[in-house]
Amino acid sequence: MMILLVATSTTLLCFLSITACLRFVFSRQGWFWIIPLILSVVFFYISIDPLVQVLTGIATDTYRVTISPDRSVREIVPLIIVLLWYTMIIVFRYALKSVVPVNQQLIDTKKNLYESRYMEKVELKRMRRKAKRQLDAVTSSSRQESGTLYPLEWVERFDE
Repeated sequence: MMILLVATSTTLLCFLSITACLRFVFSRQGWFWIIPLILSVVFFYISIDPLVQVLTGIATDTYRVTISPDRSVREIVPLIIVLLWYTMIIVFRYALKSVVPVNQQLIDTKKNLYESRYMEKVELKRMRRKAKRQLDAVTSSSRQESGTLYPLEWVERFDE
């Protein structure tokens, strides 16, 4: 029964380390997290093997709960290793966060680019509205001056 508890806990910690590494891969220091992600996946694959054995044993009705006569620490070693690995991932994250400086110039450049694109859109809308108003004013004034406010067919019928 102890092996089930250890295997479940080990698999859970491995899953947490994989999710943490995946989250950190998409951060600014993402390329630092590729090797820890691969190692976490390997640990997960190794830790899920006892659970698969138990599951296949239950499916074939050959699984029996036996208490190991060997009561050494050997059953807990995988859990300790994975716990240390997860702790190392967390410590590595905070070490990277404090050592690798934030590229403020890159962040400011992106912010300025987005701001300039937004201002360009606003100015373009304003210029289009102004040009449309000017065009409408010119066409309406030219129609009034040339006397073509109404179509010629209407004017002819009015004269009749």
